[in-house]
Amino acid sequence: MKGKSFWFLILGFSLSEILTALLTDGFHRITAESVILSSLVSLVLLLAIWYRYVDKPTSDFLDAINRAMRGDFRARFSCYDENDNFHRLSVSFNRLMTCVENQTEELKESRRLQIQLYENEKIYRSALELTCERIFEADLTHNRLIYGLEGYQRAFSFLNTEMFDDMIHSIADHAVYEEDQEKFFQTFDRRNLLETFRASQIPEITLEYRQRLPSGTLKWVSSSVIRSGNSGDGLKVIGYVKNIDERKKQELEILKQSRKDGLTGIYNKSFTQTLIEDFLAGTGKSGRHAAIMIDIDNFKRINDTLGHIQGDTALSQVALKLSGLFRCSDIVGRIGGDEFFVFMKDYSSSDTLTEKLNAVKNLFGEIRLEDSSYRVSGSVGVSLYPEDGAEYRELYKKADHALYYSKAHGKNQYHIYVGNTAENQKDVSSKMQMIQNPAT
Repeated sequence: MKGKSFWFLILGFSLSEILTALLTDGFHRITAESVILSSLVSLVLLLAIWYRYVDKPTSDFLDAINRAMRGDFRARFSCYDENDNFHRLSVSFNRLMTCVENQTEELKESRRLQIQLYENEKIYRSALELTCERIFEADLTHNRLIYGLEGYQRAFSFLNTEMFDDMIHSIADHAVYEEDQEKFFQTFDRRNLLETFRASQIPEITLEYRQRLPSGTLKWVSSSVIRSGNSGDGLKVIGYVKNIDERKKQELEILKQSRKDGLTGIYNKSFTQTLIEDFLAGTGKSGRHAAIMIDIDNFKRINDTLGHIQGDTALSQVALKLSGLFRCSDIVGRIGGDEFFVFMKDYSSSDTLTEKLNAVKNLFGEIRLEDSSYRVSGSVGVSLYPEDGAEYRELYKKADHALYYSKAHGKNQYHIYVGNTAENQKDVSSKMQMIQNPAT
């Protein structure tokens, strides 16, 4: 405002000169030159005021707008008279441009990160293609494959869809081993994947399963789905399949060996116990089962007389015959030097159990050693579920008591646990109407 006052003061002074001359000396003192000079001075002053306070701010404002329209969001407009409308306009315009500039920088950074992410995904995808059998990219939200259908069609000629749901159903039905189909479908069902990824921070879901080849053979593979992005238009994933057949078979073999007895090939003591405990904690809670403990009679004499090789032969033959005598669902294990343990699941009747126990006792007569004159026999102790206990250790302990009674009363026989005393042990008929098998 001070600038305006200065210019209006000068203009007023020039006009006052002319008015003073008119009022005092009249028109005779006023010359044409002075009038023209004063008019020119006034005109120049008016033009200067116009330029300073109207034309220049307007021009600067238009210039700033043009710069912004060309993409220069650093353009600003300044007006120094705080009481002028142009000043208020410049403040609002500059604030707006600051917001636009900040938003533009954020968008540029976001775009840069998106490009970097895209490039990283391309590199990751290329690496996967070198190490994996198949890869794909899918939009789970919109149920469609984005990339990788051709690779899957080369592996599975029956695939003719770009819908993710249909692809999973087709692969499960035609290329996944029957025992693994339900687990495969539950893992890779689109709705389950969406729910899992949205509800947790899990970046990757993996499943190992057996793939059925056109030849009918099975191959272990590992399928993984990785969250690759969750943009406004959908949740996207990258999936890949690896051949793990050799590694998986080695792992299973190691696991198998850790569960098996090295000499006989049947389950070892630790895994026998684990299997029985798991069964009783699950589907075995209902039903009637028999815990059968078996011991080779006079086994030390076999080792001492015929040698340890013949002792090992006897153990192996007993294990083989026990495995053949019982069902695949039953549990057969070696729990000690010459002791075996069989868990007979869901026997149908006391007659069935009696028949099986007689067969166990008689199988020892089929054992053949180098010395054909040597006769092998065995003693057997039995406890019953749920009558004698609901847990492995209790059944084991009572079967061991019954076995001890068999060995103490002549060997080569079986006894079913009915109590801790010899008198009770003889009273087998009171238990499920089973009759004690006499020694022969």
